[in-house]
Amino acid sequence: MSTRDRIQPTSRRSARAWLITTGGSTLLAVLPAVLLAPSASASPLGLSPRALKAPLIAPNFSPGLRGPGRAFFDAREDLKAAYNKALGQYNNLELDAAKAGLEDALNGAAPDDPMTAPLRMLKAVIIFSNTGKADETTAAFIDAVKADYNVSLLTELRGTDLQKLLDKARKDSGVSAPSESVQHTAPDISDACGKDLVLTALANQAPEGGQVVLYWRPAGVGEFKTVTMDTFGNVAQSTLTASDHGDKPVEYFFYIFDGANKDLGNKGDQENPLKLEIECKKEVAPKPKEEPPPKPKTTLPRVFINIGLGTGAGIARGVADQSYKQLSPSGGYTPADFACSLARWQAGTGALPDAVGFQNGLMNLAPAQYAPYAPADLALVYNPESCGEHHPVKSGMASAPFHIAPEVGFRLGRAIVLSVFGRLELVTGSKVYRDDPKLALGDSYTNEVLNSNPQGVRTKPGFTGAGGIKVKYFLGKDDKKFRLFVGGQVGGGFSRLRVPMGFANDRNGNSVPDDKELPASLNLGMCQPVWPYSGGCAGGDAQLQANALAGSVATNADSTQRIDTVRIGGGFVGANFGFNYQIVKNFALFGEIQANVWFPKTSSFLLDFAFGPVITF
Repeated sequence: MSTRDRIQPTSRRSARAWLITTGGSTLLAVLPAVLLAPSASASPLGLSPRALKAPLIAPNFSPGLRGPGRAFFDAREDLKAAYNKALGQYNNLELDAAKAGLEDALNGAAPDDPMTAPLRMLKAVIIFSNTGKADETTAAFIDAVKADYNVSLLTELRGTDLQKLLDKARKDSGVSAPSESVQHTAPDISDACGKDLVLTALANQAPEGGQVVLYWRPAGVGEFKTVTMDTFGNVAQSTLTASDHGDKPVEYFFYIFDGANKDLGNKGDQENPLKLEIECKKEVAPKPKEEPPPKPKTTLPRVFINIGLGTGAGIARGVADQSYKQLSPSGGYTPADFACSLARWQAGTGALPDAVGFQNGLMNLAPAQYAPYAPADLALVYNPESCGEHHPVKSGMASAPFHIAPEVGFRLGRAIVLSVFGRLELVTGSKVYRDDPKLALGDSYTNEVLNSNPQGVRTKPGFTGAGGIKVKYFLGKDDKKFRLFVGGQVGGGFSRLRVPMGFANDRNGNSVPDDKELPASLNLGMCQPVWPYSGGCAGGDAQLQANALAGSVATNADSTQRIDTVRIGGGFVGANFGFNYQIVKNFALFGEIQANVWFPKTSSFLLDFAFGPVITF
């Protein structure tokens, strides 16, 4: 029993003062009222079931029951459960179900059992709400009054009609009001040795915001201890455990206090306490051999097969995967840039040729395709290293839209899982459009390079994948289905981050964003034609045609910016954190966060999120 030593009250007046001076007001504030005392002056309220609120049941401060108190406790809890369930159904307008549940709970109960009074009162309220018949409601109220003369309506139900019917039921019941403010029958102590004892008190009314308090002590020893009693209806109950009474006589008494700490009545007091003359002769039993408790059986499976669906975000660094360093006619375009445009277009998706290979390749083209220069002149200014540079990206956060993360893990010991896993990047989010590298150079030049509204084709980066080994340590108790884990991983491979480039696509294949297309550029004060506009500096009709074609490409260009990717890797190391929720024996769900550092080709940081099902064995 949870108790606290106090200076006990010596009378009803001193009890109130004692509670105030020793902190009793704190107890009063903590304990909620279960059922409220009747009040003739209460404002009438409508009988809508949704206006009714379930009463709060005061917390039981006593330890678990054993011995003869168990049956009493179980019956009391069953009545409470039935009452609260019926009250919830009443609030949801399930009147027939609520009434049936109450009748089932009351079946076999003694008609004068005061613990049934709240249920009988609620049954009467349901009858009135369901039928409106005063005679049936009064009859049901009479049953409640016979169980507890002072049974009362909840505050929300004290409408004039119901209160009148309850008052009439008291007059018609043939039951007289109890003369005592607290009624109590001592428990049977014939078999009390080594067992808990339940002390029950029936109050004239359990005050709203107040409490029923038990004071007790071993007979003639020390000061009285206080216990706030658990109240249901007007019935208050508390338990003296076997360790409390120690198989020896006990003195006790009861007080009722309202929400303002005013005492409303008592049964016994400090000078005239009630007594339980417990006497036992104990046999000394041999002390049993203590054995260490068995270790709890872990619920972690032996094998995990995870299918994770994930996304990520990381730091983009380096150069774009598919976009060569773009050329800018408005910023100065040189013969070397002219040569780069030709070499990139010739190579398609392959590697750029060296100077000799570039010149030989030009010899296979029609002169109009490299005019106004000769192959040897372009070969002299061609630099395969600078022409092979890809466009740099601005460092910053970027997304890795979607990947699949399969994983197979094996539990080692109690809480460690060793896994092999993969990271297969299925969606990179790139949107790069260029000239079709599969077309023959002649067809490409005619249909795409010299097209006033080139469409191009969308190209995507190659397959992106990674894998490695992971270790996870599961936290929490072994018998829990929901377990958090922490760990780390190491592996190899690559990942790609989606990067907006800030400029348009190049659909005609000359390494100039289409919306920046110009036929010629000024370089050191001289006119420099931009490939493929060989007439860009020729004057006359040739220059007019070049201007018209370049202008059409720029006008028709899609303004949507190019989305390229940055590849990071080819190794990584990092930490993980997540959960595993074992729903049934062979199926679970998992969620995981991985924080990895990728290196060495392009170093970066990537945060991955994955979620999915787990097949377990």
